[in-house]
Amino acid sequence: LRPVDTLDISPVDARAFGLSDGDRVRLVSRYGAAELPARCTATVLPGHVFATFHTPQTFVHAVTGPHRDVVVGTPEYKVTAVRLERRDAGVVTQLTR
Repeated sequence: LRPVDTLDISPVDARAFGLSDGDRVRLVSRYGAAELPARCTATVLPGHVFATFHTPQTFVHAVTGPHRDVVVGTPEYKVTAVRLERRDAGVVTQLTR
């Protein structure tokens, strides 16, 4: 477990978006949003992100939809389309490449 939930992003995407470790990123889907610090890691492929969800304060579950895995009934975490927004001193910037 990590002491803080993070949004893991590939170094390629982080460079394209101008993100560094610790930058606040808002993860937005058609279902909701969550805000997390960025964590650049080569374990995530470009075009993908991964968010931990250990703490309820982050509320990453707001980003997932109503769809459930048919076998175990958990939310479909791995197939949610999202966009990223940078949070700088209260200003929101949508990130695109």
